[in-house]
Amino acid sequence: MEDIKRAIHAVRTGPRGGTPIVLVHPVGLDLGYWSAQVEALGRTHDVVTYDLPGHGRSPGGPEDWSFDQAAEVLANLVRDTDAGPAHLVGLSVGGMIAQATALAHPDLVTSLSLIGTAASFPEAGRAAIRARAQATRDGGMGAMLQSSLARWFSPDTMAQQPALIDRVTRTFLANDPAIHAAMWDMIAELDFTAEISRIACPTLVLVGELDPSTPPATARFLAETIPGAELHIIPGASHMVPFEQPEAVNDHLLRFLVGLG
Repeated sequence: MEDIKRAIHAVRTGPRGGTPIVLVHPVGLDLGYWSAQVEALGRTHDVVTYDLPGHGRSPGGPEDWSFDQAAEVLANLVRDTDAGPAHLVGLSVGGMIAQATALAHPDLVTSLSLIGTAASFPEAGRAAIRARAQATRDGGMGAMLQSSLARWFSPDTMAQQPALIDRVTRTFLANDPAIHAAMWDMIAELDFTAEISRIACPTLVLVGELDPSTPPATARFLAETIPGAELHIIPGASHMVPFEQPEAVNDHLLRFLVGLG
């Protein structure tokens, strides 16, 4: 694990001197998918993106995946900025990792922006997630491609943004199935229900109106349970809302972060 912490691939851009913003990507993708957010936020903020272990240019294996381990990787990344606590922005599993980090290391977190994510799942959802892990082990990444795309993107995005879908397809298929399955096993055990009311930092919750994986009701639970959290639902968007509708997400992020000073 120490080797993973040291070898994490990260990119930093924007002016130094303020509170850093750290962007945490979803399972199966990499830091490059945050390009629209980096462009918008990096004009005025210190922005850090990184590849999760076993993704992009960061080494890692199935054994590196638990929420405790992921939170330690993120905590060390924040410490390495030498700029004090950070704003954490996480999408899907990235939002789960951001919650885990805020709970384990509240001194390192200035705010949370939780996008298309959850604090727990119903039992039927856990069973479906475990089945996803097993299907990945049995059939590889190709067996999961179409169902993943259908969960991640709205029909309009699938039809109107072929370049995005092609890019996601290529990235997805290049993943290690063992890592992908290990992450789904981890996600199936997610349950911060009894803990997230302890989160004391300002929190923004964003979700796509059409998100089938972490629907608006799931986001509403986060917003109602985390003290003072605010919720915004993005019309017409699905699970990967920052990539489907970057301008809407960027507007919410900038308004929230600028309001924090």
